[in-house]
Amino acid sequence: MNAPANHSGDGHDYDVAVVGGGPVGLWLAAELHRAGVRPVVLERRRQRPPHSKALTIYPRTIEELALRGIADRWLAEGRPVPSSHFALLKNRLDFAFLAAETRYPYTLFLPQRRTEELLEDHLAELGVPYLRQHAVTALRPTDAAGAAAAEGVELDVDTPDGRIVLRAGYVAGCDGAKSAVRGAAGVAFEGTPDSWQTVLGDIELTDPPEAPALTLDQPGGALYLVAIGGGRHRVAVIDHATLFAPADGPVTFEELRASTLRVAGTDFGMRETPDAWLSRVGNATRQAARYRAGRVLLAGDAAHIHYPAGGQGLNLGLQDATNLAWKLAAEIRGWAPPGLLDSYHDERYPVGLDVIDDSLAQCGLIANPSREGIALRDRFNRILGAQPAVCQDLARRLSGLAIRYPAAAAVGGRRIPDLDLRDAPAATIFGLLHPAKFVLLSLLSPAAAPLDAPPATAPDPASGYADRLVRATAALAAHHPEWSDVRALLIRPDGYLAWATTADDPPPLDIWLGRP
Repeated sequence: MNAPANHSGDGHDYDVAVVGGGPVGLWLAAELHRAGVRPVVLERRRQRPPHSKALTIYPRTIEELALRGIADRWLAEGRPVPSSHFALLKNRLDFAFLAAETRYPYTLFLPQRRTEELLEDHLAELGVPYLRQHAVTALRPTDAAGAAAAEGVELDVDTPDGRIVLRAGYVAGCDGAKSAVRGAAGVAFEGTPDSWQTVLGDIELTDPPEAPALTLDQPGGALYLVAIGGGRHRVAVIDHATLFAPADGPVTFEELRASTLRVAGTDFGMRETPDAWLSRVGNATRQAARYRAGRVLLAGDAAHIHYPAGGQGLNLGLQDATNLAWKLAAEIRGWAPPGLLDSYHDERYPVGLDVIDDSLAQCGLIANPSREGIALRDRFNRILGAQPAVCQDLARRLSGLAIRYPAAAAVGGRRIPDLDLRDAPAATIFGLLHPAKFVLLSLLSPAAAPLDAPPATAPDPASGYADRLVRATAALAAHHPEWSDVRALLIRPDGYLAWATTADDPPPLDIWLGRP
């Protein structure tokens, strides 16, 4: 597939330089391409790391893949798990109730490495350049002759053939916690450093538990164990005996084994093998003060880091990318309404902060070896067992389905579910969103016949928006009380509602889609 045209017309090599070829950078580049601009991915590493930091994909992230019609690739390989945990407590969070809200009421276990491979394959299908061994060492704004404002960014890039200068309209920093892009842009990374560390490993077990996933909460710490395929298990241990001990060197097999024995009373038959992966994980928690600094945008770990309680980081970063891509593309293509690109920070910063607070709360439960901490964990575990509503609230937050963005209309800002449609160009609402454009959906009553085309003399509010808007008229295939009175919806490319009406009000297209 050919790359989209350069809408900037200013001689840039690319519209957007995406720095960092992990899952967030790959997904952002794919979304930018769909939105009609020219991205390039710059990855400093020669090859992908063999081990995976993240394992968990939550329902909202699967939905975002489904918005583009590619979720089946992940579903074909991942393992659905119908529950999750909060702070590794014994009473787990059952996701079954989410079946009323989503087609994906479970967490999907798939190693991050495989997610990256699937995303790279998809990027290749789209024809987006992905350049390995391209390390960004500096960046600076470029000015048009006689202009007061910067019109782009120059990047110094070390490549296998020497240093080059690459010019782009914008730079997206998806280059991790030690982001060179964030540092070059002068954006503060606010928060706290590590005050304790835990250990984990991907190892062989000769006596694993029968269940594919196990969480333990003991007086001496907590443990998380999950099968990751290939005869290996991820074992993560929060060992109160070593939690605050200074440890600068690499983790040893004996260190992981000893901590597992102390917390679980068994080492599950751990075998030391040359290809085992061992790592330390600290509780450093930081967030970028700004997700946008002029023509520099930040996403993923470049924008926020936290202890991986619940495995939320990958999902948070991918959702950053979905939110950012269509807004940045609208700015580049020249139709973005005022303030649209700034809304990326306004919408995603609070979501990142909420995940950080959730992680800190879990840390407060799992990493408190005091008598008070043990009592708190025990009490909170009993609350989870006795209060289904609390479990459901925590599960909905983990799932990502609870995210809602500020909007003027009461219904605006909420996620749209993938409702089945009748007499429509696509079978579901998500199917209408595959082109990554806005969708203006007029809803008929289930018994109504399709509307005739309006008279040629009638004003058409959507005229001139074909490059950024899909129009459809359909009926819902099933009864949904909360949507029964809705006559029309305007849905953003990221699957959130911009506007809805129960009357015959004209859609506010200029507010969201600019001028035709």
